[in-house]
Amino acid sequence: MALKRVKVIFINLLMLTITALILRTVNISFQVYLSNKLGPEGMGLFQLILSIYMLAIIFSTSGIKFATTRLVAEEMGAGKPAGAIKAVRHCLAYSAIFSVASMIILNLNSEYIGTYWLNDQRAILSLRIFAFSLPFISLSSVLNGYFTAVRTVIKTVLVQYFEQLIKIGTTILFLGMFLHQGLEYACAAVVLGACIGELGSFLFLFLLYRADRARLNHTGPDGANLVLRMLHIAMPVAFSAYIMSIVRTIQQLLIPYGLKKSGESSEMAISTFGVIQGMTMPVIMFPSVLLDAISELIVPELAECRAGKSYKRLNYIIARVFNWGVLLSIGVACLFWRFSTELGMTIYNNAEAAYFIMMLAPLIPVMYLDNIVDNMLKGIDEQVSSMRYNMFTSVINVVMTYLLLPRYAIMGYIVTIYVTRILNFALSLNRLVKVTNLKIDFSGMVKSIVCIIGAIGIVVLLQDLNLVKTTLIYWHLLLSAAIYLLLLRVFSCITHDDVLWIKSLFK
Repeated sequence: MALKRVKVIFINLLMLTITALILRTVNISFQVYLSNKLGPEGMGLFQLILSIYMLAIIFSTSGIKFATTRLVAEEMGAGKPAGAIKAVRHCLAYSAIFSVASMIILNLNSEYIGTYWLNDQRAILSLRIFAFSLPFISLSSVLNGYFTAVRTVIKTVLVQYFEQLIKIGTTILFLGMFLHQGLEYACAAVVLGACIGELGSFLFLFLLYRADRARLNHTGPDGANLVLRMLHIAMPVAFSAYIMSIVRTIQQLLIPYGLKKSGESSEMAISTFGVIQGMTMPVIMFPSVLLDAISELIVPELAECRAGKSYKRLNYIIARVFNWGVLLSIGVACLFWRFSTELGMTIYNNAEAAYFIMMLAPLIPVMYLDNIVDNMLKGIDEQVSSMRYNMFTSVINVVMTYLLLPRYAIMGYIVTIYVTRILNFALSLNRLVKVTNLKIDFSGMVKSIVCIIGAIGIVVLLQDLNLVKTTLIYWHLLLSAAIYLLLLRVFSCITHDDVLWIKSLFK
């Protein structure tokens, strides 16, 4: 039974990872398409609009996806499917209240936000269109949380493909119709395509949920205090997300402001902002798909382990996932640092994007592992601690952005990212170590660094000796990754037990 359960998790993980790889590839290709259509200034304006939109999404969802996953996992683990269904109903009602309120607030204040917050009235139309998608996004997050908890992610995978197909198709259609009318209508065309995609995604998810719900027993015992438990889980996550999103939005608005104060023109400041947020960060975060999928799937696992007092299994999951995260993130960081120029020029033909990839590559292990640790803390009911750390580092982030950018321009922003990301990760990891039996394998980290440096050195040597004929950067990355995995096995970073365990999943 245990092996069967692990296989189910593995299959879901595999599907999520493959889907994320495909969708992120599509998304980066779409970003390249948008950057060619909108230009750096248009990408900067669109990223400013997105900063407000993401803030509105945080308020409209208010931690409900995580609460849905936890509640449904706990009820199903306790043998109460009727309680799980009832939990979803409560979560949908919660979601509807918060999302409709957020939609009304954003719609009524879009002119003020565009004029005085973003200092660009071209954003007003896009904000008004965005507002109408908030209820669909919030309700979809509940249904996604349900499917994650019952471990049938194939349905959410299908929905994601469907959403991207609609979004990209309608966006290309609308851009062809409105691009010639200027950046205001071009950005609005992109926003309208995204909104139609969200609507289609919700309708598809709801139909799948209705079909899946029919297989569960509706007449069994209900879970106790579901509303109170929902609020206990959702509100700390929501409050943390509110603070972080407000601070992140302020910071993103301060970036163009600070760059202007440092002497850059308005167009150049917005363009630089667009290169970092719209071009560099999607590339930096692209390889994290595996860890993101693991982070999502371990939340219900850790919740069930904690509810069933299976602490040995809980600590085993945490240790294994963290060590995998270390190996992956260190490898990606070194590869991106070494091949940053080739990546930036191949993907975007933009030297500035290549420069920022190189500057942010050493921070990749911190960014990847911080997401894993944060989800682990939430899975073991430590979301309040996570909230405190996020609030603390977010405030520091804004203060440093305000003080450093006018004086040091973009280097001030880079320093701010490094300081706040490392601080947040250190605090979260320290808490995880305290409440679990996680042991940090520093020798394994050193060996993984040696392995990836050796892998890159071998590929460069093969290229210099003309034994690698292709000049395509993707093949260099794949070859380096393959040699890295081989060296990890040679140096026992990947153990014989790991190999046997992975083989067992495919039997």
